[in-house]
Amino acid sequence: MPQTTTLDEQKVTQMLNGVLTAAIAKRVSDIHLEPRERHLRVRFRIDGTLVEQPPLPKALITAVVGRVKVLAQLDVAEKRTPQDGGFSVNTDSGAARFRVSTLPTDYGEKVCLRLLSQRGVHLELGRLGMAQEVIDRLRLCLQQANGVVLVTGPTGSGKTSTLYSMLRILDAKTRNVVTLEDPIEIRFPDIVQTQISTKAGYTFSSGLRAVLRQDPDIVMVGEMRDRETADIALKAGLTGHLVISSLHTNGTIDTFMRLIDMGLERFVVASSIRAVLCQRLIRQLCPKCKVEVTPDENTKGELEIENGFPAIYEESGCDACDGTGFRGRIAIFELVEVDGELADLVKSDRTHRSDFKELLRRRQIDSLRVAGYAHVRAGTTSLKEIVRVT
Repeated sequence: MPQTTTLDEQKVTQMLNGVLTAAIAKRVSDIHLEPRERHLRVRFRIDGTLVEQPPLPKALITAVVGRVKVLAQLDVAEKRTPQDGGFSVNTDSGAARFRVSTLPTDYGEKVCLRLLSQRGVHLELGRLGMAQEVIDRLRLCLQQANGVVLVTGPTGSGKTSTLYSMLRILDAKTRNVVTLEDPIEIRFPDIVQTQISTKAGYTFSSGLRAVLRQDPDIVMVGEMRDRETADIALKAGLTGHLVISSLHTNGTIDTFMRLIDMGLERFVVASSIRAVLCQRLIRQLCPKCKVEVTPDENTKGELEIENGFPAIYEESGCDACDGTGFRGRIAIFELVEVDGELADLVKSDRTHRSDFKELLRRRQIDSLRVAGYAHVRAGTTSLKEIVRVT
């Protein structure tokens, strides 16, 4: 009997290791283990899209979920409430770190594993997809002695990777750079990094107050989740600190409106923010199966291309891309710097959304969609993908 138990444990471990190894090899961001009536459903989020994987036997649901909970140091006996944890595994390319979340469902506990280790592979703004002209403008913003630089976009748009890439170009040897993160995903040798612990009462707002007593030159706040944190961060930008943070909004205009709607004073918003960088992640066409298409006249006009322009491409699907037609992602950006004219618009309670749009149009700032069109013309993505994300 003990031998059978050992064999079962080995089988479970081998199966789970196989799932984790496959996920790492396929550049997965999340693994979903979902108990169903007849099997354990396995899905990988690849390039932002969930892709079905071979399921695991129903008889191993409890054992596989239990094994994950053991690795993540969670309470194996507690199955009625959600739990969070994490663990690391060693691979040929180094340690891979996973963040684990469990959720009670009607067929058992669902497990979501976020792969953290690969998020810092390309910590360079250019390799993220940022044009050199935008990089140069952003560098100037990050050289300021004070103010706030915000990275915005919906969940899963790559904001964390951009924040880490911005940290890389800061002078952390002669300036005191401190971060507040949840969790710490990439570690830097010359930067003081601190992790939020809500269970211990160490939140972004309380942590930010503590950090500001540590004589910082630059503070990176992983996310402004509430009014209190946003208020402290923006006022810190007014009092001699450079603050870098992220905010969940759909665009640069929405960023100003969101902060005001949160209850922050218009003067503080207008005076503290130096720049807003809005971004999205777009999927890149699989080079092995993308297909050439002839654009119609409307598409030519939208993409600003003429007759005789090299072909544009659409997705197809093959084994190399798991049938999705895409392989890998790249970011598109819209950078808006706050000058006197834009600050005046933010300060005025008579300003409408159309006023912001008109100002951006006159300043000829490329929108996210326009930035995406450049990738369509280059053949790296499809027009449908740009329309989908913008």
